[in-house]
Amino acid sequence: MDTFIVSNIRRTEHEITRPNGKTAVITGGAAGSGRAAAKRGMDAPTAVLIGVTGGLGHALAKLLAAEGFRLVLAARRDYDAAALTGRSDGSAIYLRADVTDPASLEKLAAEAFEHLGRIDAVVNLAGISPRKAIEDYTPADVDALLAVNVKGPIFVTQAFLPGLRTQAGGGVVVHLGGAMDGRVALPFMSAYAATRGALASYVQGANRELAGTDVVLSFFGPVPSNTESESPFFDMWRKMGVALCEPDVVAREILATIRQRRRAHIMGGGLLKMLTLANAVSPSAADVIGLRRFGKLIQQHRPR
Repeated sequence: MDTFIVSNIRRTEHEITRPNGKTAVITGGAAGSGRAAAKRGMDAPTAVLIGVTGGLGHALAKLLAAEGFRLVLAARRDYDAAALTGRSDGSAIYLRADVTDPASLEKLAAEAFEHLGRIDAVVNLAGISPRKAIEDYTPADVDALLAVNVKGPIFVTQAFLPGLRTQAGGGVVVHLGGAMDGRVALPFMSAYAATRGALASYVQGANRELAGTDVVLSFFGPVPSNTESESPFFDMWRKMGVALCEPDVVAREILATIRQRRRAHIMGGGLLKMLTLANAVSPSAADVIGLRRFGKLIQQHRPR
C-alpha cells in the first residue's frame, strides 16, 4: 500500500535535464520566491495545465508563471492566457481542449510539444463531483462522471505519454483526485467516489507499468478549497472542523508534487489524514471516527 504523507518542501532547487544536455534549474521552495521568473528562454521549465479555468487552475497558472515556467494552458472554453497567469510576456499560450475527446487531447499534445520543445509536467485539473443519493444519480450523471473523471485522465495520459517517453528526462503527469486518497467513499457521493477510486488504481497500475522509465504519474488529493465550485459546502466543512484551504496553498502543493515527481501527494489536516489511514485499515473504524457524520452533513448540504 502506498504511503501518503504531506510535506512542506524545503528543497531550494530541482534540475531537469534538457535535450541539449543543459539543465533547467527551478528555483524556490514550494511557496516559490519567483526568482526564476526572469529566465524564460528555451531552458525554462515547462508545463501543460488542463482544465485551468477553475479556481485551483487559475492559482496554479499564476504560481507557475511567477516561478518562470513556460506554459500551455487549456480548457474547453475560450480564455486568455494573460488573464490566467497575470503576465503578458508571451510565456504562456492558451489552447482549447476537452478531456472527454481523445482527438482534442492528441492535438493539444502535438501543439504543446511543438510550442514548448519539451514538457516537464502535465497537470490534469478537470473533474466533476455531483453529490446525490444513490437513486438520484441519473444515467447522464454517471456518463459524465466516467467521461471526465475516469476516461479523461486515461486519455490525457495516452496523449502525452509518447512524447514524454522519448524526451530526455521523461516527465510527470499529475491527475487531481478528490479529497483524501481516492479510496475513502463518502455517503451521497457513491458514484463520484467510484471514479476517484478508479483514478487512484489507474495511477498505481500505470506507475508499475512505467517502472524503469523517467515518466511518473501522480495522484494528487487536494483539501476542500475556497473556490466557487465548493462554495455550497463551506458550512458543511466548517461543521466538520475542516478548515478550507486557499487555492494558492493548493497550487504550491501541486508545484511540490511536480518538483519531487511524487506518485501520490495527499493534502489534509489531522482529521482528514486520520480518516484516510483508518479507512485503509478498517472502514468500520473510519465510520466511527467521523465518516457517518460526514454522510449526515453531506445529505443536509447537497444541492437539491
